Amino acid sequence: MTLSPLADKVNEYITVNRAIDGVSCIITGLSGGPDSVALICVLSELKASLSDFPDLIAVHVNHGLRQTASRDEELSRELCDRLHIPFYSVHVDVSARSEELKRGIEETGRILRYEAFHDRLVKYSEEHGVDPGSIRIATAHHRGDLKETFMMNLFRGTGLDGLTSMVSDPSVIRPLLFVSKDMICGYLEERGIDYATDETNLQNDYTRNKWRNEIFPMIAQVSVKDPEQAVFDTYRLLSEDADYLNLISTEEYLKARIVSGQTILIDSEKVITLHKAVSTRVLRLYWKEVFGDLIDFETKHTEYLLSSMGDVKGTLYLDLPFNRAAVLHGGLTGLGTKSDIADISCAMSSVKGFPATCTNIDKDIEMSDLAEEKVFIDVPDRGLSIEVSVIEENETIVYNTFSWICPYGKVHIGVCPDKGTFRNAGSLYDVDIGKLMSDRKVPRDARSRLLAVSHDGRILWIPGIGHSDGFISDKSRTMWNKTHTDHKGRFMRFDIIRKDESGERQF
Repeated sequence: MTLSPLADKVNEYITVNRAIDGVSCIITGLSGGPDSVALICVLSELKASLSDFPDLIAVHVNHGLRQTASRDEELSRELCDRLHIPFYSVHVDVSARSEELKRGIEETGRILRYEAFHDRLVKYSEEHGVDPGSIRIATAHHRGDLKETFMMNLFRGTGLDGLTSMVSDPSVIRPLLFVSKDMICGYLEERGIDYATDETNLQNDYTRNKWRNEIFPMIAQVSVKDPEQAVFDTYRLLSEDADYLNLISTEEYLKARIVSGQTILIDSEKVITLHKAVSTRVLRLYWKEVFGDLIDFETKHTEYLLSSMGDVKGTLYLDLPFNRAAVLHGGLTGLGTKSDIADISCAMSSVKGFPATCTNIDKDIEMSDLAEEKVFIDVPDRGLSIEVSVIEENETIVYNTFSWICPYGKVHIGVCPDKGTFRNAGSLYDVDIGKLMSDRKVPRDARSRLLAVSHDGRILWIPGIGHSDGFISDKSRTMWNKTHTDHKGRFMRFDIIRKDESGERQF
């Protein structure tokens, strides 16, 4: 089957850009207008002609803003019936959500459309058992849209990422982005394909329409080059620069990224030494990984974070949009909602060598529990496990950073109170636990959550802080034996282990 010139151009675009490599499904936004109708028809043409082309799904979002909205929905449905493409419609109240979100009608409509596309993506993934990462959302943006978006963002005072934003989301493909409106209309006219006309496009009530209907015609009168071609050429050059900067930024982000269980932190000191063009992108990558989007994360917020990452004394808390916060402590930065602050602090504490958890750990262990095999107590929020085993008195012991040998036959594993006293083995004096944690620079919100082992209410071991009984090395074992000559038998051994992201066991 011979492809139409437009389908041929789209096929070249997706091949060169490897836009559908490994893709299981393409979810296409279908408004009923000429651009989205042309896109769904072209994709249907490609699916009929090419082997192993992904599944196609159409999603129509009815904004309820125009009297002709139902007509557009029905036209879209009938088209999909003829093309044998599954069709889904979603009704939203853009006006009400616009007031709720305190955003303009245009922006709210865009947000709700992408919400609908992503909801269908998740449902397809669940229904067909495929990786969500193998699904793409296709939108019908063309060169004219690129031109308008570029100029609108330019006059909002955006940077390089804003000017090249139409290629920034890997889950979204725009197969018509380098196609002119004339070519799209010619394709539809030649094939006699019906489409809906949005009468509001001829009105200048919205910013985009003013650019389209008023400003660009004026620019064309004084420009030596067609404005659309000029913007396209600039966009292409800037996109190449953005690609390189984003590649470097991704590499630096992975170097600064630290994972502690379910929490992601970044190394502040690595970030602030980077060139600002890279450090700001690293923060954007971090924000997006934690929160899933970059909505309302603006230049002022990256400036705020970077300026705060310098010489932090103690723990610093920063308020951020949407009830979010940043925690800065000891050369680390953590992002989350305000309810995540304790988790972030426990992650920081664990990275610093003081294992802490927000999980309720409350476990009694007796020597008899270990008669057959080791016992493991998981600390899931930190990706840790406490391994408890039995060793014989004269056994050769291999120590590691977080191992401790206990002479008691029964102990309790839990968290350490941040009040009371603690006496390190070999010391003559009790010290205040809270002060001890402060001196060791344990993050404030983690101090009542450090892992600890006790016996009859007495703290025996706080990993990373110290032990009051038992031993952690050959030297401390020798000292312990000198004062416990009557001990005969076995010991309990405690090891705190963790797994890295590949699942490998590490100490």
